This record gives sequence, structure tokens and C-alpha cells, in this order.
Amino acid sequence: MKTRIISGLVMGVIVAAVLALGYFVNSVIVTIAIAAISVIAIYELLHNAAGITNKVCLAGAGVFSVLNILARDYYVQRFLRVEFADTGSNKLFGYFSSVTSDVIEQKMWINNYKETVIPLIAVIYFFFAVIMILKNHKDFGLPRIVTFSAMPIVLSYAFSSLNSIITEQGIIYYLLMLLNFSSICDMGAYFVGVTCGKHKLCPNISPKKTIEGAIGGIVSSLVFTVVFAFAFGMTAKLVTSLIFTVPLCIVGMMGDLFASSIKRSVNLKDYGSLIPGHGGILDRMDSILMIAPLLYLCMEIGVI
Repeated sequence: MKTRIISGLVMGVIVAAVLALGYFVNSVIVTIAIAAISVIAIYELLHNAAGITNKVCLAGAGVFSVLNILARDYYVQRFLRVEFADTGSNKLFGYFSSVTSDVIEQKMWINNYKETVIPLIAVIYFFFAVIMILKNHKDFGLPRIVTFSAMPIVLSYAFSSLNSIITEQGIIYYLLMLLNFSSICDMGAYFVGVTCGKHKLCPNISPKKTIEGAIGGIVSSLVFTVVFAFAFGMTAKLVTSLIFTVPLCIVGMMGDLFASSIKRSVNLKDYGSLIPGHGGILDRMDSILMIAPLLYLCMEIGVI
């Protein structure tokens, strides 16, 4: 327990330092940190859980994750817009301009950045995965094929959503809401489950989790949703935030159980040992990664 507490405090200090540098210096610092963490998480899943040992496969999945997160980062996109805005002074666009003489088409390329570059990166990775699977087909059964070809895409998207939640909005409110739906809900579920939990939620996957604990966790998050709304002046969205708190907490619990089911299927205690007493990145961020894409979607459409 002592090791768990100490490592948790150290981890909290590191995260706080990165966030502070991101907010007060440059948001790209947060993006780089999240990209690095995503590489570790993908390694934990592919190597430790799926048993993929080929270094080229592991490196390729890691590179894809970094490129995907950087491509989705608001700061990088803004830099590209500024860099390529003056088409007359840019060799690449100057060349295209001399060929097409169509400035409008160049601007459309920039505006459609997310619809072109990001899917292209995913397609390239998928073809890379197919080539590596065919080349090393003797080492790849169906579980490894699915894990290697699909899960890095899913995980990197989740990490990029987390990055967008932290960097695009410019305030800490949405990060706290994410922690509310994951960590606060989890702590509430733990304390309620320990004190009055009787009915098992999913005994074959996580024997200690109870239905009473799950309800307690959701109630805890509802309380903090109200607290955060008033603290940050977001009361105009309080009703919808309360409504979406319940499904987002449930999604976080599903992410926790899903990660546990993978470990149980391969007889793995923890995904890694990076954080003493806690396990690996995926052991600590399973529910966050499940919630982040949906929370970001709710932010984009303005319901939270």
C-alpha cells in the first residue's frame, strides 16, 4: 500500500507539471507527453497481453500512434494553417499554384485536413499491419491479427481525444469532468462497495465490483458534476451534464471491465510494471480511454 501511495503521488506531480507546462508554456508539451504514453500503452497491449514480440511490428504501431496524435492535435493543425497560408512563399504550395493556379483549392485542402490526412495515416498503418501479418503469418493467430491490425487505431484515437480535451478548450473544466466520470466514480464505487456492496456486478471478470458500488460511484459523480458546474460557471449546461454523467460513468465502468477481461483471457495480472503498485498505463487509464472519445464528442456538439 505504501508503494502504491508513493507512486501515485509521484505520478500526480508529474501529470500536474506536464499540464502546467502545457497551459502556461505551450500545449504541444501535453501532446508530446500523451503521444509518448500512447506508445507505452500500445506496447503493453501488443507485447505483454497479445504476445507480439516482433520489433518492427511494435515500432510501427508506436510510430503510427505518435503520428496519429500529432496529426489530430489542434496546435499542429494551426501551425500548418499558418505555415501554408502564404502560398506564394511556400515551395510546396507554390508548385501546386503554378500547376493549377487555384488558391481556393489549396485552402480547401487545408480546411479538409482532418478528412484527408488523418484517415490516410490510419489506412497506411492498416496496410503495414497486413504486410507484417502476412510476412510473419506463422506467429499470428486470429487474436493477434485483430489486436495488431485494429487496437492501435482505437487506442491512438482515444489518446488523441484525451489530448483534445486537455488542449483545445484552454480550461481545466473538461479535464476535471473526465476525471469525475472515471476516477471519482471509481473511488465512490470502491467505498460504497466496501461498506455495503452485496450483489456482484460481474463476478467472473472483477469479483470485487458490486452493483451497489456502481450506483454509489454514479451518485458520487453526479454530486461532483454539480460542484464543478458551479465552480467553473458552467451552470447553463448543468442539466445536460447531469443527464450525460450517468451514461459516461457506465462507459467508464465498461472500459475497466473490458480491460480486465482481456487480462483474464491471457492470465495477466497487470498490463505492465511502469507504475509501482498500480501496474501499467492501461491499468490506470482503461476507463479514461473509454470515456475520452465520447466526452470529446459531447463537447463538440455542445451538450457538456
